[in-house]
Amino acid sequence: MANIQLYHFPGSPPCRSVLMTAKALGVPLELKPLSSLNKDHLSPEFLKINPDHTTPTIVDGDFTLWESRAIMRYLVGKFGGEDNSLYSRDLQKRAEVDRLLDYDLGVFYRTMLETLMLPLRNKTKTTKEQDEKVIKAFERIDTQVKDKKFLTGNTLTIADFAVVVGFAAEVLYPGDMSKYPNAMAWYKRMQALPYYKEVNQPFFDLVENLKKQRAETS
Repeated sequence: MANIQLYHFPGSPPCRSVLMTAKALGVPLELKPLSSLNKDHLSPEFLKINPDHTTPTIVDGDFTLWESRAIMRYLVGKFGGEDNSLYSRDLQKRAEVDRLLDYDLGVFYRTMLETLMLPLRNKTKTTKEQDEKVIKAFERIDTQVKDKKFLTGNTLTIADFAVVVGFAAEVLYPGDMSKYPNAMAWYKRMQALPYYKEVNQPFFDLVENLKKQRAETS
């Protein structure tokens, strides 16, 4: 059976969450990297696959799916076995994961993107309101993992994958991350996963390149 194809931007947070899920499940993917500089996602070929021209996008035989959180659920549903702890079939445990996925989509990832990632790329300064939002977001994760190993308890779930790829933007945060000891302890546990560095290194490489570009033009 052919591997699932993953169309992705290397370094993209949502794409990294899908890659981490696949690694955790031991599911091989046929990687189809796209270049944002070349606007590959706007090519006629890709638009036929995904008219919303977003990544990540998977193609599994005659089935196509995009949106990272939907893809993570799909991968666990297809390859996770009867009851996989990454996305448990227990109604209450699953609801906890879903709540965090929704929070990440609507609040946390958006905050990291708008207050840390985009200002670096666009060479802009953040507002006081944005700075307050990122502090609140870090505080929320710090509270969430208090007395827990992972976001929903002592078991790794796809919620951890979804949130950690945005949390990695802490490398851009000028404030004191020691104020969030629970969150940083959780982050270190995520970094210790055997596939974390392989999946996430392209993001840190991208950050370093953007920092150099900003320094050269400042």
